[in-house]
Amino acid sequence: MLSSNFQLFIIIVLILPILSQSKDSAQKFERRDENLRKRAHIKNYYYKDYHKRINDDNIKINPRSTPNENPKICIIGAGTAALLLKEAGIKDVTILEYQDRVGGRVRTHYFTDNPDDDKRLYGEIGAMRLLYVDGRPDLTQDQLVFDTIDYLNEYNKVDNPEMEIKTIPFIYSNPNALYYYNNQKDQNGKIMTKNYSSTANVAQLGYPDKIPDNYLSFYDEAFAPFFKELDQNFTNGLKALERYDQYTTYSYLKEVFLPAKLPTKWDDYDEIIKAIEMNTMGIGEFKFGFVDIAMEEYTFNPNYNLSWKTIDKGMQRFPNAFLPLIRKEKYTLKYNSEVYKLEKTEDGEKVKVHWKSNGTKESDVFDRVVVTAPLGCIRHWDLPSTLSYDKRRAIREFDYLKAGKIFLQFKSRFWEKSPLETGGFQTTSNVGIVGGTSSTDLPVRTVVYPSYYQGLPEVGPGVLLASYTWDYDAARYSPFTEEERFELALKDIVSLHGDIARKEWIPGKENNKAHYWTNDKTVVGGAYAKYGVGQVKYLMGAMMRPEDCIHWAGEHTDIHNAWILGALNSGVRVVKEILQENLMNDKWLKLKNSRLLKYWNGNLDAYRGY
Repeated sequence: MLSSNFQLFIIIVLILPILSQSKDSAQKFERRDENLRKRAHIKNYYYKDYHKRINDDNIKINPRSTPNENPKICIIGAGTAALLLKEAGIKDVTILEYQDRVGGRVRTHYFTDNPDDDKRLYGEIGAMRLLYVDGRPDLTQDQLVFDTIDYLNEYNKVDNPEMEIKTIPFIYSNPNALYYYNNQKDQNGKIMTKNYSSTANVAQLGYPDKIPDNYLSFYDEAFAPFFKELDQNFTNGLKALERYDQYTTYSYLKEVFLPAKLPTKWDDYDEIIKAIEMNTMGIGEFKFGFVDIAMEEYTFNPNYNLSWKTIDKGMQRFPNAFLPLIRKEKYTLKYNSEVYKLEKTEDGEKVKVHWKSNGTKESDVFDRVVVTAPLGCIRHWDLPSTLSYDKRRAIREFDYLKAGKIFLQFKSRFWEKSPLETGGFQTTSNVGIVGGTSSTDLPVRTVVYPSYYQGLPEVGPGVLLASYTWDYDAARYSPFTEEERFELALKDIVSLHGDIARKEWIPGKENNKAHYWTNDKTVVGGAYAKYGVGQVKYLMGAMMRPEDCIHWAGEHTDIHNAWILGALNSGVRVVKEILQENLMNDKWLKLKNSRLLKYWNGNLDAYRGY
């Protein structure tokens, strides 16, 4: 029988030539890819000239044009770019918004007629939390969001004080929340809490014995060296991470990490990886690129003492707070405007935008166009034929994650009380749950307990995010009617909390809400962008890059995809592009050095092809 050391030696001998060949092949592909890119853009004067100037912050003149201090701008999708253009003194701005509201995937559903009442009967259909490191704005991922909130509060405090945005604590984790997998309870028949399950062995949790008790620690270990590099220098760390962009998360764990960690247990890798995925992600998410998942996990960086906030009375208050600014600056905001075509003018210097508004076709010509719409929508537009091959590839290939939420309203917030008091299923702590999330392999997968009821009287109704699902888990709900989704989610909540849930539930579509972003025409595909193998390294820069006087923004154009920060980052970037392209670098430098952008870093050097 071979010793484990000798087996490890055999593995190394076998793998090294493969890795060497892969590296050589990768270099060949990179050279070929770069040559194709150069040929594709050799005749694109705008592209070449843009890069000659955009990378020089000291440019003062343009040899082929004169400054345009008030370009006519069109923003497709209401967003933060309007605020930044205002700060730069740009006056001629038209915003085309597909919906009858602003905010996009920042969307709060209110179950009362008055969103400002103190009942707090609402649910966050989209974004629901903001991340910060207490006392360290330089380490706070969402610092740009908080600084934007401060800016808007200052802007609105005199004329529109009702628009004030107040942040309150968001409880991300709770040791008394529930852990229910594999139909397993403790030896006394009680539902396990998160705290209890963290010290239980795999047999107690219902997993096969081939899975080590510390299997979840492998996941943290796999990312640890990359997180260390990102902490030291984010741009360099991202470049280092991109070296593994040819892997899915599954293939990286199976082919790179686990062979080094458990070299003698090849047959167990799949079982271990699937258990990790089940406990950390939606089923199927490990098929996405390793870089994408690594960056998502980096958001929850264990090296920092992370805290969370949300916006009192709904995240919708954040985009709503932009409206007074849009009105005061006399920007044109057109609701219910469905863009369907972008075309270059005959001289190639401007863009004609076509849209439909309540069935009527309209169009106008602009110096610059900022596109923030999700790629699923853009895919159906008529676009200039001169867009680069890589740009078209990115629009065509970038994926979006399927996600869904089901909100159920109850007569009382029974989950906040001890089950000994309510008659619900007993847990290993028998303590009520205020904030945090329960996890399960039941179809609802993740249950989110609202944080915004803290400090309120225990009496009165409450809204529970009874199911938050991603990818394959979300797809399992998609075909059902909204009422059927309510019943399916309620069934699982009863399995977790007991019959008290059914007794307290308030039925009816007016009292409950289910939303599946895959079926939402405003995004066409899913809740937020997810990058596949090779896409961060080879397509991200192309997606970001302006072409033909069209600038591309939105969370899908930033490495912080899926977060409000990604959208804000991209808004800053496109304003930078517009100002520098129109020879207003002095205004960009002033904006970049302002309090609002003190902690902004677009990490633009990290993206190949931008």
